[in-house]
Amino acid sequence: MSEPVLAVKDVTVWRGDNLLLDNVSFSLNDGNVLQIRGANGSGKTTLLRIVCGVGIADEGDVFWQGVSTRRNTDQFNDALLYIGHKAGIKGELTAMENLRIFCRLSGSENPASDDKKISVALDALSLNQKADIPCRHLSAGQQRRVSLARLLLQANRLWVLDEPLTSLDAAGLSWVESRIAQHAANGGMVLLTTHAPINVESVEVNTFDLG
Repeated sequence: MSEPVLAVKDVTVWRGDNLLLDNVSFSLNDGNVLQIRGANGSGKTTLLRIVCGVGIADEGDVFWQGVSTRRNTDQFNDALLYIGHKAGIKGELTAMENLRIFCRLSGSENPASDDKKISVALDALSLNQKADIPCRHLSAGQQRRVSLARLLLQANRLWVLDEPLTSLDAAGLSWVESRIAQHAANGGMVLLTTHAPINVESVEVNTFDLG
């Protein structure tokens, strides 16, 4: 059988004398959605950071298309969209300005086209009236929506989302679920953590429990 697109193999992490992650292994292929579940402190965020290359495991490795991501960094990063459990936006900048930065960091070189896409994304998230307000003046839920607007702006194959439903109301939660369903239906992969169950229509959501 061929190698999975993303494979996490035998990842082990110690925190002092505490074994946080013990030989964690799982894989993802195109169209898969995998939810990592576990209590607070079980290592969910640590695991996602290791998958994305911003954390280091004591043992084990992460592979992209059969090659360690430590040796395949550029190709893996081109495929990756990571949104952490914090909003990851600058409070002194507006929603429009923050999203312009994300577009530039993703390699876009067409500012006029970016602004059109950003306006559409903000409208989809009911933020069109807040586009020019510094993000520090937005609610926690609105700041989360600004961060999640990247799901409409960046065409990455693998989404890694750490608690994407945090601070969202029912409408925001439904929007995220529909975006995940559409991404998977289009052949994308989603790895996420959330304490709440997610309802992704027409797509099977597999779970991996960190005990």
